[in-house]
Amino acid sequence: MSKTLSERSLSAIVWVLLDKLGGSSVNFIVTILLARLLLPEDFGLVAMVMVFFEFSSVFVESGFSTALIREKTISELDKSTTFIFNFVAAIVLYTILFFSAPAIAAFFNQEMLVWIVRIMGLNLLFNAFSIVQRTSLMQQVHFQTQTKIRFLTVSLSGALAILMAYQGYGVWALVVRFVLSDLMDSILLTLMTRWRPRWQFSWASFHRLFGFGSKILAAAILDKFFTHIYKLLIGKFFAAATLGFYTQANNFTNMVINTLFRTIQNVSYPVLAQLQDEPEKLKQGYRKILKLSSFIIIPAMIILGALAEPVIRILVGDKWLPSVPMLQLLCISGLTYHFSSINLNMLLVLGRSDLSLKLEVVKKINISIAILTGLQFGIYGLIIGEVITAYVNLFVNAYYSNKFLHYSIREQIKDILPTASISLGVGAILVWIQQYPSLPGMLHLIFLSALGGALYLLLHLLAKTEEMSLLRNTVIPKTMKLLKIKPMP
Repeated sequence: MSKTLSERSLSAIVWVLLDKLGGSSVNFIVTILLARLLLPEDFGLVAMVMVFFEFSSVFVESGFSTALIREKTISELDKSTTFIFNFVAAIVLYTILFFSAPAIAAFFNQEMLVWIVRIMGLNLLFNAFSIVQRTSLMQQVHFQTQTKIRFLTVSLSGALAILMAYQGYGVWALVVRFVLSDLMDSILLTLMTRWRPRWQFSWASFHRLFGFGSKILAAAILDKFFTHIYKLLIGKFFAAATLGFYTQANNFTNMVINTLFRTIQNVSYPVLAQLQDEPEKLKQGYRKILKLSSFIIIPAMIILGALAEPVIRILVGDKWLPSVPMLQLLCISGLTYHFSSINLNMLLVLGRSDLSLKLEVVKKINISIAILTGLQFGIYGLIIGEVITAYVNLFVNAYYSNKFLHYSIREQIKDILPTASISLGVGAILVWIQQYPSLPGMLHLIFLSALGGALYLLLHLLAKTEEMSLLRNTVIPKTMKLLKIKPMP
């Protein structure tokens, strides 16, 4: 990797980290406060319809973002063609959702979902207006603008949602937060990037981009549908409160993944796409990404699972305690997320979106079997099935990594084994210590979390692992240099 590319990568990581420390921290605080002010049923109602928005968003985007990021340079004609397609698709899909709202409400037997669907559906239009701007910034490995915008939108939309929840607006506080955040994001991206569509559409550009993106679209349709099928089934066959508990547990695991792993994933794809013609460097790049992401994600998931009861009880209140076993199970599943994403990203970097689609079909067959089996045993049968298929599908995702980069699942497991072993040891210690509470409330949770983090880093330091060496000798010094911070004498 050239010095210029390396420096751009590190700069991008720093800015995305600032985004996570800023925007994600605010988002976390807002979510906690809303969970205290609102009922599980409120979160359940919004979760019921999210599958329809996620599904529609995939069609609007249609893989064009990923296709554009792989381009060495993005022409104005490519941008305008993508924008026109995205916006027309958004109008069509919003129209379908608007008139389908009564049927969706009838499916869940929740009449108020009619206007929830129609209002939240506006986000399809807002997002379509800014897809090109956001993609261009990512392709250039330029994350400063997105970091600033996200912090502002999360803060303002969250503040209004908290005010509405406090004044008794219930589920509408969540709806307004969802809509306002994307509206502000679209407006600010358009103003700050200063890009405007030329209203030119090229069929040649469309066929070239969609030729790659269509396989991603098909894979994403399968992925989104099966990701949200659990919420769809829980909303249909169980109470709204049960879906609310599941959604809250999902929120905690997703916060960890989005805050920690997305930092690396968002930067790694556009950077490694520039190494697509150098297999050996590409493999080494992916090894570093797997080790670094595992160094962060695995202990975070294990510590969250070990502290699930105090996390739920102290942060969102006793009314959410039924979420605890769900959270612990989802943490077990969450350990595989970065593994699978890294292996799938490798295929996209190599331009093999067709193989990515094939893998999605195989994985969704596995999930279907788990759903049909698990549903017979209630809500926990469904979640345990989700956990089992996450590990089965991990081996499916790693198949082509071995074929194209000679990076087998055995080698991948070997690379993350030190981190996994240390993390499990720390998790076991935290479970044992919880039997002896010594501090009240929040102080107890802070103490346990800090203790877990300190033990984890200390054990890595004593074991002289490669991850700790990379952190001390490369990541920290380069970051300090980038931020112009002088090291301590």
